[in-house]
Amino acid sequence: MDAIQFIKQEHTKAKAAFATLLEAAPARRAAIWNELAPELKAHEEIEEACLYGPLLDEGPSDAKLLDWVSDKHSDEVERVENLIEKTENLDPKDVGWLTIVKEIHSALEQHILQEEGEIFPRVAQFWDQDKLNEAGEEMTEMKAEKSGRH
Repeated sequence: MDAIQFIKQEHTKAKAAFATLLEAAPARRAAIWNELAPELKAHEEIEEACLYGPLLDEGPSDAKLLDWVSDKHSDEVERVENLIEKTENLDPKDVGWLTIVKEIHSALEQHILQEEGEIFPRVAQFWDQDKLNEAGEEMTEMKAEKSGRH
């Protein structure tokens, strides 16, 4: 599986987890969130280590891709991390917690749309299939390590 396929698969899992979380009874939210939040963090670390960091090192000539890997992606990640941090001081049964989680969900939906619609096609033009496959293998290994399934 190449890097783009790997990330799209992860996006699908995150969307499903958010759907479950947002429909869950207040008493179930904490358990679902305690599984989802570390997955979001691992996803970001994998993207940075195996895709966006190496892309930045290579300095793509595509201005939009360069802007994404040098600034925009990390700005979006920081925004979501700050929101996740806010949830730590709130009770998942409270409406305030749910409001922040909905904001995280919305931010991630926009992030996914931008990655899949604009960024991934540019990555696929910049990296050949061998490079995409290599990055995908690294992502799979890193995910297994983070999940304790290595």
